[in-house]
Parts: sequence; structure tokens; C-alpha cells
Amino acid sequence: MTMYLNKEEQAMLNGEQGEVVQQAMEILVALGNLYGADKLIPVKSAHCAGLSLKSHGIAGMEWAEDMARKGGKVRVPTTMNVVGVDRSRDLGLPDDWVEHQLRIENAYEAMGCFGTSSCVPYHYGFLPKFGEHIAWAESSAVVFTNSVIGARDNREGGPSAWAAGITGRTPNYGFHLDENRLGDILFDVQVDLKDIADYGALGNYVGKMVGEKIPVFKNIDKPTTDDLVYFSAALASAGGVGMFHAIGVTPEAQTLEQAFGGKEYETIIIDEEKLSQGYKNLTSGKSKEVDYVALGCPHFSLNQIKEVADLLEGKKVKDGVTLWVHTNIPTKALAKELGYLDIIEEAGGILTQDLCTVLSIPEALGFKTLATNSAKMGFYAPGGNTLNTWFGDVDSCIQAALTGTWDV
Repeated sequence: MTMYLNKEEQAMLNGEQGEVVQQAMEILVALGNLYGADKLIPVKSAHCAGLSLKSHGIAGMEWAEDMARKGGKVRVPTTMNVVGVDRSRDLGLPDDWVEHQLRIENAYEAMGCFGTSSCVPYHYGFLPKFGEHIAWAESSAVVFTNSVIGARDNREGGPSAWAAGITGRTPNYGFHLDENRLGDILFDVQVDLKDIADYGALGNYVGKMVGEKIPVFKNIDKPTTDDLVYFSAALASAGGVGMFHAIGVTPEAQTLEQAFGGKEYETIIIDEEKLSQGYKNLTSGKSKEVDYVALGCPHFSLNQIKEVADLLEGKKVKDGVTLWVHTNIPTKALAKELGYLDIIEEAGGILTQDLCTVLSIPEALGFKTLATNSAKMGFYAPGGNTLNTWFGDVDSCIQAALTGTWDV
């Protein structure tokens, strides 16, 4: 089946609105035909990911600059994902890395994208509504917006999210359709989830198991927004999960019947052993001598930054240990206003903006062993950053920063 295009969309594809729009439409038509979409639908916003130099490379950087030179402009609000540098300070990363990374960001900003450089645009004003169609890349944000907010989004790649921003459209398939948003497997959680590390371990265990299926969770008791952000990231990184349901928590799963829509399903019990396996999956550390502690993947909220500041107040990060706490521009500004930034940096930590460990190259600074409370970072850092990794709660990570030792 070939996807239907209306007259305006066909004109875009024919090049009548310029080369950049034509290229964007070619991406969307190819994607729609591949997945059997019947038509294109309007989107309210887009979020471009894959903007790190690791993802784009030099060829991708030059392509983005070419699109900007040719007059490419987004036509719906389009935010930019986390990248590999901190635009506010010199962290000692290689000069050529920084230069090329900034060129990528500048090209997208020239096309009208908001230079947000964060994986949590919903934290600072770009909040889709329930049932709203969007085209966001960044897997953790896709899971969060689909599941917790109830917006409608596929696991877009960087090019397809960019194309949706340029055209204001996306193919009508996948999670945009009611029938594809029903649960597949029930997980009965019979352990107490105390913090985001527990949610991360659970998300990793389940994500590896279900692949692209939709997990449904029973007995998740009053999670915070931060819990759900980190849960989303863990599910997305360990598997191909695009959304989940939590009974009585997420808007499309107030009951089991609503979550599954009459489908048959199997039930899997989550006990302490399975949660422990999630922790083991995320730990690759060999030496307990930690030289790098990184928090904030996805970017930390103000509440999480306050928690770190409270743990660090009056203390000092051990010589030879680097502590980076990743967040975004507006949250960093609030943290500064409220005094949290000063507490963290007086202790010897750094509150970064724009960047994320897994999309940057902290290994170029000689770091060997990482401690983190992020399941996403724990999943990617061993391979992507060649770092031995210890995964645990924020208290354990701050203790590692203060002592230089993982002692859990």
C-alpha cells in the first residue's frame, strides 16, 4: 500500500516548497510506506535527537549545515536533544570535538530549532497534551510522553524527527493508533521500589525481556515524576520499549481492562531476585577505585539537584575524582538562584548543562571507572565510553565521589 498524500504534501514531495522540504518529505514517505501508514498526520511539536558528534559525525554535521544554508526552517516548535559539550564552560574536552559539536548545534538553531540541548524538554515548557500527536526522538522522552502524559509518538530517529519538524507531519502508524497502544505482558511488582535506582534496575530487567512489547505494571505505588522519568529511560535503553502502562498511575491504564483492551496476557512476578538481576546487569565495574561520578541521564530535575546539594553541603569531593551532575539551561539557572549550584561546586563538583556522559567523550579525559545512579548511563557507558561502571543509588554515588571508592 502506498501512503496517501494530499495536494500540499504532494507539492512538498515534488520540490515545490524547496529542496529541504522535499528531502524531509522523502524521508517521511519512505518511512510511512515501510511501516504501512495510510497517510501523514499533523504534529504539534518535534524533538531532534542524535545531535552529538558521536551520532552525526563530520558528514552529518556538513549535511545539517547544508540544509541550513539552503534555507531549511522548522514549521512546528522543535527542540534539540542533549549533546556532547557544555556550552557554558570548558571541561577540557578536545578542541576539535568541541568545535564540530558546536557547528552541529548552530546548524539546527539556524533552521529554527530551539537550542535547548536537553533530553527532558517536558521539564521546561515543552509539554505535550494527552492525545496530542508529536514526533520526538530521544528514546527516554518517547516512553515518558507516551506513557506518563499520554501523548502519541513513535520511537523516531534523528532524521525522521527533523523531517517532521520541517514539514509539520509524521506518518500515521505505530503508537499514533489506538490498537497499537495496548499492553502485552503484565508484571506484578512484589518488591518495594525506594528510589530511581530501583526503578532503573526494574526497567533494565523488564526492557531486556520484552524487547518492543508494551509492559504493564501492577503494584507500582505512588511513583514520583523523577521515578517515572528514570524508569522510562531504563526501559528504553535496555529494550525497544516505546511505552508502558502502570495500573492506576498512567492515564491509559486506570484498570487492567483498560491497559489490555480485552487481550489475553501472561503475568510475570517481579521479586527481589529479579530486581537484583537488574542491578547486576548495570554493573561492569572491576576496580572499586572510582575516578568519575556522573549523575543526570536523563538530565536532573531541580529536586534531584537539591538532593545532591544536601548530600554535599560542607563536604569535599576527593582529589582525583571528578563529579559531573548533568542538567539543562533553565534548571541550572534555577539551581544557581536557589544556591544549589554553589553548594555543589564549592564541594568540588560541576553542574553541567547541555551534555550527557554517554553522548560525550569523558573517557578522553582519562577516566576509567564510573559510578552512576542512571540505568541508562549504566547500560551505555561500558560500551560507548569504555568505562567500568558501578550502578547504585544517589547516596552511594556521592559517597564514591567523597571517598574515591565504591563501597556497596
